Amino acid sequence: MADYNQQVQFGHQPRQLSIMTVLSASVAAIAIGGPMLAMMGFSFLVSTTLLVVCSPLFLLFSPLLVGVGLVFVGTLVGFALATVMALTGLSIFGWLTREIRVRIGGLSKLREQPHIMKRKRGDYWTDNFATNTA
Repeated sequence: MADYNQQVQFGHQPRQLSIMTVLSASVAAIAIGGPMLAMMGFSFLVSTTLLVVCSPLFLLFSPLLVGVGLVFVGTLVGFALATVMALTGLSIFGWLTREIRVRIGGLSKLREQPHIMKRKRGDYWTDNFATNTA
């Protein structure tokens, strides 16, 4: 008679592996793998059919497709250059507004307090260029 339990060794510990475990694992593998194998075969069949049908069309329309590809690449390059120019213009505009704000802000402070500039200029002169006559 057939032995219903086989002893299988995983690592260092021997385990009992029943026929029901093997049978249920096989049924699960067929239930999951069968439809996947069928979908893979159908996908391969459709891809091969489309390749055979479309190959002459690609050869026939290849000059047109090359022209369309070049126009598409030119369009993408144009949009990329326009984006770069727009970003450059925005950064220059931001820099210009910052400069105007600093200059107007600095001028308004000078108009309000002219003695501060004279004192700063004098301190800079005395700190860096004055010689001690002591």
